[in-house]
Amino acid sequence: MKKITLLLLIVCLLGFTSAALAQVRRQAPAPRRAVIKANVLSPFVLTASGFVEYAFTPQISGQFGAFTTGASYKDVDFEGYGFTPEVRYYLSDTKQAPNGFYVAGYGRILNYKLTVEKEENEEKKTYTATYAPVGAGVAAGNQFIFNSGISLDLFMGVGVNGGSLKVNSGTEEDFDLGFLNLVGSGVRFRPGITVGYSF
Repeated sequence: MKKITLLLLIVCLLGFTSAALAQVRRQAPAPRRAVIKANVLSPFVLTASGFVEYAFTPQISGQFGAFTTGASYKDVDFEGYGFTPEVRYYLSDTKQAPNGFYVAGYGRILNYKLTVEKEENEEKKTYTATYAPVGAGVAAGNQFIFNSGISLDLFMGVGVNGGSLKVNSGTEEDFDLGFLNLVGSGVRFRPGITVGYSF
């Protein structure tokens, strides 16, 4: 009888322990794998830029960025948009993506419409062109995910963009090529500070 009582007691104790552990597991917070964020430097160049990042494994995440812009440089007005797909590899042994130091490779797809207004023979003329460079680059940075879910991402990248100006009206001389170099052609640095929320 004592053996049966002891056996029942052990079975009940194991069942209680198993249920308690399952409850703890259910209450443990799931790792934050997704981040929605905005680049806080973009408004300084009259641009709105946002990103969505998702961690597929503890070390690898994918990020997709998009921006829209509209500004002027000298006598050139431009508006446009672009996309930045990116793959990140997180190097930390103690943190999981998307948290910690990372290196990344990214692509750039850009599209701009340029407008120049000039006065010729007392007549105002409008010239237009399009510019759609593509490019790729590498970046490194550190993303901090705080307990509150707030994220802070500091990064610096360098890439190469290339494309040709397509003039719809006017000539290439009507459009400042220095402006095009600033916007999309040749070697380009890509600094960024984003703030967002992870979940």
